Amino acid sequence: MPLNLYTPADGLYRTHVTWADIEGDLQRELDTVASFGPNKAARDIGDNFGFMSKILLIQPDWQRRDKKLPRRFLVKIITPLAMQKMYSEMCEKFNIQNNVNIPQLMADLEKMLKICHNAEVKTYSHLMKLPKKKKRIPKIYCAKMFTEGNPLKGYIIMKYLEDLKVVPAFENVTVTEILRYKAVIEASSLEVPSDVRNEYLSPFKTIFGTLFKKEGLDQLIVMFSASGDENFVEKGDQLKAILSDIVDVDWVVNMTKLFGMESVLCHGDLWSNNILWKQKGDHLELVAVVDYQTAHFGCAATDLVRVFCGCLSGRDRRAHWEQLLEEFYGYLKEEVGDRRMPYSLEQLKEAYQQFFPIGAFMALPGIGTVFQVLSETSDEDSKKKRMDIAMEKTGCLLDDIFLFHDRNKELRKEEQVE
Repeated sequence: MPLNLYTPADGLYRTHVTWADIEGDLQRELDTVASFGPNKAARDIGDNFGFMSKILLIQPDWQRRDKKLPRRFLVKIITPLAMQKMYSEMCEKFNIQNNVNIPQLMADLEKMLKICHNAEVKTYSHLMKLPKKKKRIPKIYCAKMFTEGNPLKGYIIMKYLEDLKVVPAFENVTVTEILRYKAVIEASSLEVPSDVRNEYLSPFKTIFGTLFKKEGLDQLIVMFSASGDENFVEKGDQLKAILSDIVDVDWVVNMTKLFGMESVLCHGDLWSNNILWKQKGDHLELVAVVDYQTAHFGCAATDLVRVFCGCLSGRDRRAHWEQLLEEFYGYLKEEVGDRRMPYSLEQLKEAYQQFFPIGAFMALPGIGTVFQVLSETSDEDSKKKRMDIAMEKTGCLLDDIFLFHDRNKELRKEEQVE
C-alpha cells in the first residue's frame, strides 16, 4: 500500500480511511456496542464542491443498537485525489497539458494538506465553545489529526444537516448573516493566547504557497486562454503580465504588521461552497459555515474580499463593498463590547483594497469549476441564466484585479517618494 495521500489506496473512495476506523471511533465517542451492518453505505456528496477532501454521507445500518444513534452522518476525509480529479477533467476538457499531477508538487501539497487538516480540527474545537445561539458549525462527533504515528488517516466525523442549500458561485446571495458570523469568530479569538495562535500556519505559506508555484499558476492562466471567449483570452494575457506583482505571498503573510492591525482568527476560504443555508419561506437562513482547513490568525480583510467576490454580483460588489465593510465593523463592535478593537475601520478599508488583486485571483479557480459544471447542464434556459451570472462575476473580478493593482502600484510609488 502506498505511504502517501496522492496515490489511490484501498480504503473508502480510494483513501486510507476504512469502515473499521469510522466504526471504532463512533463506538468510542458515542459509548455504544452497536456496530455497522451489512447494508452500510457511503456516498460521495462533495464532488465539485471541495478540492482538498472527500465528503462522504454514511448510512451505518446499525446493528445491536443500544441507544439513540445517528441514522446518517458525514465523514470528511482529507485527500488530494479530489483536486487531482478536478484538474485532470479541466485539462481534458480544454485539451491542455496537466502540470499539476507532478510527483514533487503532489508531495509538497500532501504536507500542506496535513497542516490544513490539523488547523481545521483545532478550529472546530475552538468554535464548539461558542454560545449555542452564535454557533454556526455542525456537531462534531470525532476528529482525527495527522501525527507522526498517524501519517495517512486524517478525517472528521460530523452530524449530517438535513435540507440544506448551497448557493453556488453562479448565483448571488446577501452577505449580512455571513458578516455577523465572521464578527463572532473574530471577537471570540481576541483572547486566544500566543502559543495557541502560533500553532496555526498561514495558508498563504502552506496550501496557497504550494498552489502559487509556477505550475499551478500557469494552469490557471491557460484556463482563460483555452476558454474560447475572446474577451477572457485577452484578460488572461493581461493577468499573466502582472501575475508576479500580484502573487506576493510574503506581503500577505505580513499584512497585519504592515497596516498596524491585530491578527484575528480568519476562515481562510470563505466563499459560496463553504456556506450552508436553509430555505425559510422566501429568504435564506445561515445554518453553518464549514471547511476551516485554511483557518489562521491573520488580516480580517482577506476573508471579506473572498466572500464579496464569491457571493455578490460584480455590480453589487462594486457599488456596496465600502458600505458592507462599515456594516461588518458595526457587528464587530457589538461582539467586542468593552474590549479593545483589533483594528480601525480605516485600516480595514485600506487592507481590503490592497489585498483585492490577490484575493480575487484566488477566487478564480472556484468560479472556473462552475463553468465546467454548467457546461454539463442539460437545461438550456437555466444554463444560459447561470452562465450569464458567472460570466458577469468573472469579468468584473478580472477588471477589478487590474483596477486595484494599478491603484496599489501608484500608492506604493508615492510611498517610495516620501
